[in-house]
Amino acid sequence: MATVPCPVCGKRVAVGAFCVRCGAHLSPQRGDWAESLRISAYAAAPGEHVLRLSVVSSLFPRLPRRCVSAFRVGLAALLAVLVVCALLRWQPPLIALSTVGLPLVFLTYLRLSDVYNDVPIRTLAVTALLAVGFGVGWASFTGPVIARSYDVTLLSGMTGGRALWERLAIPLGGAVLMLVPVVLARISHPAIRESLDGFVIGSLGAISFTAAATFTRLAPQLATGVVAHDRPIGSLLIEAGIQGLAIPLTAAAVGGMVGAALWFRRRADAPQQHRWQRLPALLPESAVVLIVYAGWGLIDMARLPQGVHLGLYVLMTVFALLALRVVLQAALLREEHEPGSGAPLLCPNCGQLVPDMAFCSNCGVAAYASSRSSRTARRLIDNRDFIRGQSPPGKFAGG
Repeated sequence: MATVPCPVCGKRVAVGAFCVRCGAHLSPQRGDWAESLRISAYAAAPGEHVLRLSVVSSLFPRLPRRCVSAFRVGLAALLAVLVVCALLRWQPPLIALSTVGLPLVFLTYLRLSDVYNDVPIRTLAVTALLAVGFGVGWASFTGPVIARSYDVTLLSGMTGGRALWERLAIPLGGAVLMLVPVVLARISHPAIRESLDGFVIGSLGAISFTAAATFTRLAPQLATGVVAHDRPIGSLLIEAGIQGLAIPLTAAAVGGMVGAALWFRRRADAPQQHRWQRLPALLPESAVVLIVYAGWGLIDMARLPQGVHLGLYVLMTVFALLALRVVLQAALLREEHEPGSGAPLLCPNCGQLVPDMAFCSNCGVAAYASSRSSRTARRLIDNRDFIRGQSPPGKFAGG
C-alpha cells in the first residue's frame, strides 16, 4: 500500500484524503487556519465545518447517519408544538413540553447510539437521579430568593448590590450543582474512557437537572388551569423559547462539554510541537460556564424588551453549542485511540471500505464518533462480498 508522510503527526500513513492516525488533512485545505484542529471538517460529521451551527451533530455526535434527518424533523416539531401551545395559551402542556421535550429526544438518542450497551446503565441511572434531586432541591431553595431579588431590582434597578450578587450567585451556583453528578461519575474511575462517553453522561446529568429545576419553578403556574387567559401570548412565547429550548439546549452543551473534558485522555504519541495545545481541558470549559450562566443572571436583571431578552438567551445558546463543537473536535482528534488493526472496515459515515484505524482515510470521521457496539459489529462482518461489489448490510451502511 502506498504511503505518504502526514504533515501534522509526521507518521507515514496510507494514501488518502485524511491521516488515519491523527485525522489531519494530508493535503492543505483552504480555510484550515489550524491544521491540528482541522477546522473545516468536524470529526463527528466531516461534511460540516466545526463552527457550523447544527444542534443535531453537536448534541448527538454518535447518532447513526440514517437517523439525522428524523432528529432534525423531531426538533423542529418540538419547536412548532411549543409555539402552538403558547399561541393557544395552553399553559400546562407548555410547561410539560418545556420540561420533558428535550430529555425525551435525548433518551431516544441514547437508545439509537447504543449507549445502553457501551456505558453501564447503573452509571446513567445514578447520574440522572442525582441530577433530578439536585435540580428539585436547588429550585425549591432559590425560589424565594429569586422572587425577592426581582422585587429589589424593580425598585432600585441593577444598582442594588445584594440583588446583583444574588442574581449572579443563583445561576452560577446552579451550574456548579448541575455538574456535580458527572464529576462523581468520573471519580468512580470508569473502566473505559472515551470523550464521547463522558459527553453523554455530562449531558444526561445537565438535562435531568434542568428539567427538574424547570418543572419545580413552573409548577405553581399550573394552578391557573388549562388556558391561561390572564397571560399575554407574547409572554408565553418568550417562556417557551427560553424554558423549552434555550435553557435545556445550553445545559446539554455545557454538561457534555465538561463530561468530554473529564473523560479525555491525550494521545501518548502526540507530536511535540502540539503538546502545548491542551484543549479540551477544564479551564476553557469553566470559562464557558462562567460566561453563559453569569450572562443569564445579568440578562434576567436588566430591564429589556421581551424580544431582546429572548434574543440574548438564544445568543448564549449559540455560543455554548459552538464551544461544544470545538471541544469535541479537539477531543476526537487528540485523545488516545485503541490500536487499529488496519484490516478492511466499513466506514459508518461514507460507507467506503477503509483501513481499521483511528480515522477514516476517505472522509476523516473519527472511529470514536461511532459506538463501541458498532465498531465491534463492523469488525465481525465478512467484507469479501462488499469488495466484490455487493451492497453492505443495511444496518451498517448508515452507522
